[in-house]
Amino acid sequence: MDVQNKSQLVHSTERVDSFLGGKLGIIQSTEYFTLSVDALLLANFIKLPKGNKFKYLDFCSGNGVIPLLLSQRTEAPLNGIELQEPLVDMARRSAKWNGKEDQITFAQGDINDLKHTQGQLYDIISCNPPYFLAESSNATHRLTSHALARHELMLTMEQWVKKASQIMREKGKLFIVHRPSRLDDLIETLLNHHFSIHRIQFIHPKKDLNANGVLIEAIYRGGRRGVKIEPAIVVHEDNNEYTPTLMAMYNGE
Repeated sequence: MDVQNKSQLVHSTERVDSFLGGKLGIIQSTEYFTLSVDALLLANFIKLPKGNKFKYLDFCSGNGVIPLLLSQRTEAPLNGIELQEPLVDMARRSAKWNGKEDQITFAQGDINDLKHTQGQLYDIISCNPPYFLAESSNATHRLTSHALARHELMLTMEQWVKKASQIMREKGKLFIVHRPSRLDDLIETLLNHHFSIHRIQFIHPKKDLNANGVLIEAIYRGGRRGVKIEPAIVVHEDNNEYTPTLMAMYNGE
């Protein structure tokens, strides 16, 4: 697609941010929740099977960041589902911007309404969910896009973990980014729905600060064989610049 046609995909309130050394452009708007470091870290944390036969779905897909990033690593079909229609539209336009509209599809809908048949079970599901309990949301902003993305107003942890268990193939993998303050709730919920914890990696804003994020790989009905705690990721140097690890992710190195 030429530059002129690409420009028609971007609305006046939007911008296109470049990632992976310019290989990927993602349409974003400050009117909605923009790409966070958490999404970049989750995409990097996801281990994709070899080949292109696996089935993949991204919960709470927002403007499609995670499937778009993964499209640089696989030719397999990638799918996302998002509740907010404007974000779905943005994600679809980003896929078209990158020439990925035949590989990546985004559906607008409520995760709780997802149905499946035995032949449509997923091998991989990723989720960058709302982190915070509904009661912690500012009551005056409960229905804003940002509030829906950050607080469990329309989707609870119990609901998305349960749905993942219903539509996932046995030994399928669920990849999650969340907050350490909810880790006890998350582990309990995963175990209650027959997920075993396989890998954990903590995210620290700086090397001398407590973790403010956690990445988890859980396996559906995969058995309990111990948990691998991977080396922590540090996001910022003391001078607030991104660490080499983060810059390598941004640049796709």
